Amino acid sequence: MTLIIYDKEYKVHIKRSTYANNGNLALQLLEDDGFPFATLTVNIDKLPQGYAYLDTNNHPWAEKFVDDNHLGEYTGFYAQSGFCEYPLYRFYEEEI
Repeated sequence: MTLIIYDKEYKVHIKRSTYANNGNLALQLLEDDGFPFATLTVNIDKLPQGYAYLDTNNHPWAEKFVDDNHLGEYTGFYAQSGFCEYPLYRFYEEEI
């Protein structure tokens, strides 16, 4: 997959995992050499399988990346943590 941020192009792939404390979906972007690039998700509330909150606080491009790569869809819900609101996405299992 290609990610473009501020006119710079990065080749990345997704590493799927879970958070240790509750089993929520955790998604990390890795560069093609395996170097960690970004963690796309935040762990706020216990969620059903395949759902995760996107870390739009640290990665304002996250929603566009998920939408452009058809990885999931916005559910219409948010969770607040601190001063930030994080959008809840349902991820397509076959794509991640």
